[in-house]
Amino acid sequence: MLKKLIRGFRDRAIERLPSRIFLARTVVPALAADQRRRMLAVGTRSYVRPFYQACSEAGIAVWSIDLDPAAAQHSAPAGHMIGNICDIESLAAGKTFDVILFNGVLGWGLDDADEAVRALEAMKKVAEPGAVILVGWNPGRTSGAEVRAVQQRLRRTALGSIPAEIVFAPAGRAQRHPHRYELFTLA
Repeated sequence: MLKKLIRGFRDRAIERLPSRIFLARTVVPALAADQRRRMLAVGTRSYVRPFYQACSEAGIAVWSIDLDPAAAQHSAPAGHMIGNICDIESLAAGKTFDVILFNGVLGWGLDDADEAVRALEAMKKVAEPGAVILVGWNPGRTSGAEVRAVQQRLRRTALGSIPAEIVFAPAGRAQRHPHRYELFTLA
């Protein structure tokens, strides 16, 4: 009971981080203006709900995938897949996406460069040509090898007035390291 209460407080603090608010209030409208309509969110937790709501209101259908079966209770509105992102082609059953949100995965479970490349190669199989891939990560939380491996295989892009990279300062206990978003398209 106490663990659940603490997790709830932590999740609400994460939900209110400037980087999370930026996703919902700035990135989602830019995606909608760019006519993006189908998104894959890699990883999901309760603090992603406001983002999903903003996507729904903007006409963007979101599917989520997470290794943790318990994460299904926080699934995206269009659907949820339980499994490894490396298996997305079979899990998504012929679906394609024009946006992939790859936020909070590198350094938070996907910690190896070879593993990151396998995940990226799998995501490419379900990405439409010209798909936007938003990579979010925390410098200082990761060795950086997995981030560089992903960066080298993608092409940086801006999205409307949003530059190719945005950095948010640490924000207390809920975010002890900077948070960085980088926008890419397939190389």
